[in-house]
Amino acid sequence: MFKKPERRWEFMKRMKRKHVVLVFLSLFLFSIAAIAGTATSGYAADKVKLKVAGISAPEYRGTKSLYAIKEEIEKKTDGRIVLDIFPANQLGDYTQVFEEIRRGTIEMGLISLPSQFDVMLEIGSLPYLAQTGEGMQKQLSPGSYIYEIIDNSLDKLGVKLLRIYGDGFIGVGAAKKPANPTKPGVDKDALIRIAPVAVYRETASDLGYRTTTIPYADTYSAIQTGVCDGWIGGSSQINYLSFRDVIKYYIPYNCLFDQTAYIINQKLWDSFSEEEKQIFQEAINKQADKSFADSEAEDLEYQAKLKEAGVEIIEISDDEREELAEYIRENTWPKLAEIYGEETIEKIRESM
Repeated sequence: MFKKPERRWEFMKRMKRKHVVLVFLSLFLFSIAAIAGTATSGYAADKVKLKVAGISAPEYRGTKSLYAIKEEIEKKTDGRIVLDIFPANQLGDYTQVFEEIRRGTIEMGLISLPSQFDVMLEIGSLPYLAQTGEGMQKQLSPGSYIYEIIDNSLDKLGVKLLRIYGDGFIGVGAAKKPANPTKPGVDKDALIRIAPVAVYRETASDLGYRTTTIPYADTYSAIQTGVCDGWIGGSSQINYLSFRDVIKYYIPYNCLFDQTAYIINQKLWDSFSEEEKQIFQEAINKQADKSFADSEAEDLEYQAKLKEAGVEIIEISDDEREELAEYIRENTWPKLAEIYGEETIEKIRESM
C-alpha cells in the first residue's frame, strides 16, 4: 500500500494522533457523565429526614396535626423533606426532647416548653389570660406580647418557635365535691395535685384549694386511694380519657390554658431555603389556627362524655367566671410578678 517507508510512518503518526484525540474525547465524555451522575446522586443525598417528637397519644388531635403537617410538607417538597413522627413520648418526655432539639439530635417537636431552661417559657400559662378560645388565640399567636416573650426566650436557647398549639382550658377533676366551688378565695376543703410550677400553685391556692406536688404518673392512684382529693392540670378531654374512673366531679374553671409548641432546631431552620420555610410555616399555621377553635368544641364534647360516664359537671356561669378571673388577676398576678417581672405583667394587662 505504501511504497515509501516515510509515508507509512506519517500515516501511523496521524493514526496515533487520532487515537490520542479519541482517548481524550472519551475521557472527557466519561467525566461529564460522572459529574452528571454525581449531581443526580447529590440531589438524592440532599433528601432531609426529620425526627419529630410528640408527647400525646396517637389518637389525640395534636398528634393528628403532626401527620397533617407531614403530609403537606412532603407533598409540597416532592418528598425531599420527610417527617418521621414519634408520638406518645417515644423519644423521651418533653424535657428530654427539648434538650435533644437544642442539640439537633431530634430535629422538631410538638411539646410542652420546660421552664427550667427559662422561667419566661411559663408566661403563656398565666391564669385567666382570656376566657375564650378566640381570646387565647390572640394572646398566643404571632404579634402578641406574650408570643414575643416566648419566641425571644427560645431563640436564646437555639430553638425556633414555629407556632403555639391550643390544647384546651383546664379545670379541676375531683373525687369529692369541693366546698364553695365557684367562689374564689374561699376554702374548698380539698387537697388537689398540681404541677410543680408557680402558676399552678398560686392559682389553685387563690381559688381556695390546698395543694400537693405528686408526680403526674402517680396522680390516678393518689386520687383512687385518697392521698389527694383531685387534681388541676387537664382539660375535660384529659379528665375523661385518663381519670373518669376515679373522679366524680369536674369543675370547668377555664383558669389556665393547656398548650404545646411546634419547635425546630434553629440551625436546621436556618439551613432551609425561603421557599422551604414558607412551606413549613403555612402547613403549621393551618393546624395552629385551627387548634384554638377545636379546643372549645372539644371541651363541650368531653364534658358531655364525662356526664355520660357518671361524672357531675359543676357548672360555672359567665358572671361567676368573670368574678373568678377578676379575683385571680388582682390577687394571683401580683405574686407571679415576682417571678416574671412587674413590667412584664403590666404590659400583659395593657395588651388584654
